[in-house]
Amino acid sequence: MHLRSHISRIITKRYPVFLMAGWTLLIAISMVFTLYAEHKSNLQEAMVEARTYFELNRAYRQWGAKLGGVYASADKVAPNPYLMVPDRDVQTTDGKSLTLVNPAYMTKMVFEMVEKSSPLPVISKIRSLNSINPSNVPDTWERAMLTAFEQGGQEASEITTLGGRPYLRILKPFITEAGCLRCHGIQGYKVGDIRGGISIAVPLQPYIDSERKQMTIVLLTHLLLWLVGSGGLFVFVRIKTRQDRQLSESEWKFRTLSESATAWEFWLDEKFQIIYMSPSSRDLTGYSPEEFTGEQNLLEQVIHPEDREQWTGHIVDFRSPQHDELQFRIKGKDGEVRWISHVCSPVFNGKVFLGRRSSNRDITRQRHLEEQLRQAQKMEAIGTLAGGVAHDFNNILTAIIGYGNLLQRKIGVEDPLRTHVDVILSSADKAAHLTQTLLTFSRKQVMHPQAVDANAIVRNIEKLLLRLIGEDIELETVLSPDDLVIMADCGQIEQVLMNLATNARDAMPDGGRLTISTERVEYYSNILASPPAPKPGSYALISVSDTGKGIEKADLEKIFEPFFTTKEVGRGTGLGLAISYGIIQQHGGCINVYSEPEQGTVFRIYLPLITKQADALPVVNLEQPQTGTEAILVAEDNADVRRLISTVLEGAGYTVVEAVDGEDAVRRLHDFGGVIDLLVLDAIMPKKSGKEALDEISLTNPGIKVLFLSGYNADFIYQKGFIDHAADFLSKPVSPNKLLKKVREILDRLPDTA
Repeated sequence: MHLRSHISRIITKRYPVFLMAGWTLLIAISMVFTLYAEHKSNLQEAMVEARTYFELNRAYRQWGAKLGGVYASADKVAPNPYLMVPDRDVQTTDGKSLTLVNPAYMTKMVFEMVEKSSPLPVISKIRSLNSINPSNVPDTWERAMLTAFEQGGQEASEITTLGGRPYLRILKPFITEAGCLRCHGIQGYKVGDIRGGISIAVPLQPYIDSERKQMTIVLLTHLLLWLVGSGGLFVFVRIKTRQDRQLSESEWKFRTLSESATAWEFWLDEKFQIIYMSPSSRDLTGYSPEEFTGEQNLLEQVIHPEDREQWTGHIVDFRSPQHDELQFRIKGKDGEVRWISHVCSPVFNGKVFLGRRSSNRDITRQRHLEEQLRQAQKMEAIGTLAGGVAHDFNNILTAIIGYGNLLQRKIGVEDPLRTHVDVILSSADKAAHLTQTLLTFSRKQVMHPQAVDANAIVRNIEKLLLRLIGEDIELETVLSPDDLVIMADCGQIEQVLMNLATNARDAMPDGGRLTISTERVEYYSNILASPPAPKPGSYALISVSDTGKGIEKADLEKIFEPFFTTKEVGRGTGLGLAISYGIIQQHGGCINVYSEPEQGTVFRIYLPLITKQADALPVVNLEQPQTGTEAILVAEDNADVRRLISTVLEGAGYTVVEAVDGEDAVRRLHDFGGVIDLLVLDAIMPKKSGKEALDEISLTNPGIKVLFLSGYNADFIYQKGFIDHAADFLSKPVSPNKLLKKVREILDRLPDTA
């Protein structure tokens, strides 16, 4: 059964109530209208009376003003103390004293006589915002109306209580005429000015008494009419009710189920017109059912523009019962986008096709959770990959740094090739910092901050940046003359600068200028042109600006998101700025960007200043390596690293036994004819790890000294249980001098402190 028929039956069932309510409402409206008309007529009559008194009052005053006032005997009239004219008091030739009675004074005395003689007097007052007589000072309502007259108002009225009786009071402006200037010219008035207003109050009690009599007649008349009409309706309703008593139970169930459902339900007929829309449409779309049924195109407009074609294709096969679940987006009235799960089925009454019923669920949260899961899985995979790459890269860097150091020892300080070797070692050191950054990204490695001057960090990385950006880009550094001491991990801040310089280089394919500047800034508020903004305080500001092609406004909002990049495939991973943002946040600072297309880009890094003295930056250790004659077993699965460690140790006088993995280390130690003084073991090796090899060797050589090496950081190695926290450990890459120093330190350690 159609929903319209269901609604029609409900209305039919209750129509007796509607008829009685309608008849009662009609009588009530008629009665109220009649009473209102009577009341309005009485008020109009009172208003006519008040206006008549006003005109008489004004005419009387105009007459007096035209004559210049009237002189009366001073014995009969007291002089007006507020009348300041030279000839107010005069004497006649026969010596009789006269005083000038001006129109206002005259009118005042007349109405005072009326008030004394009449139980319901008409009250007349003159009011002015610039009054001379205190009795003419207006009350609050009169003052507001007089102000309105000066802005163009012509009349004001109110019903009020005066002397405990109801009055209708009107106030109309009083215009200055030529005759008025004799007395009021000293107040600065000119002809045509509004000098004030005349207030007329007429008593309402006679009108109220008349209105009460009319109200009684109206009420009795309408009551009689209502009783007669109600009796006729009662007879009619009894006859009609017998014909419309039954309701459709199936229609009632449908209404109950549909309107109480949390899902968004709607029906479309064979012409795709909406014949029913559930109230839950308001929760999902913001539009009411009436808005959908009133504007049939609204349903299609709610569908997200990118999904409308999918929706249109879905409803083409309208009568088919085979419809899979459809997921699409809608754009609500508030502009919010939601994901909807849509299922529908055709409805038939026998062979008659009635339309299509649709049920829709909000799955926005489910979609977001699925997206978060995919993102988390992707981040976990990237983190695992980054950790593995860093481990392998550290092995490579160990060989580069180790052999570079060996080469550095062979070349004199004055040798022209010494500069090239120094640059190789410096670059390898920066690459080692890069691997630490990857480990930070994958495992949130703890920083190692120290007090350092921000200017020193820029100076330390300047040469490397020159080689990084290329010869066609000019590098300019503008450093603050002040000491900018910050608490920072130098390697990580240098990595941020390298990331920004790399991006700047890619933004200037035809060359340009890269400027790095430092300055001290005091920040007082959180309002900044390029958010995010730092907290109030003292900061070292490092600005990195370029003259490149800039960044589109739409991309600026996503510039620090992981995996977001504007570079073509193969030119960037989208991790650089995300890592940089995280590093600066870990330092308690802030990084923001400002850019316009074709106008270049500037990144601003705010790092909190501290009052501590800056520590010296690490320098290359040039002291002579320590030597020895002990026997050392080296177990390392990377052939290049194993050969390097052996070369360094043998060059320092040690006897070296090499093993390719943990299992080989156990075998080589047993095959060796002498005593092994120290084990140098890679923590993670095939067949047996370093710890597993040590445990087996300790069964026959208890207390043997050991040094663990690994391309992973110490936090990861300890967490995974590859070695104990008390064991000696070096992270790769490790320089020959550092290795020899650590080896000597362990060998010289007394057994009871091992």
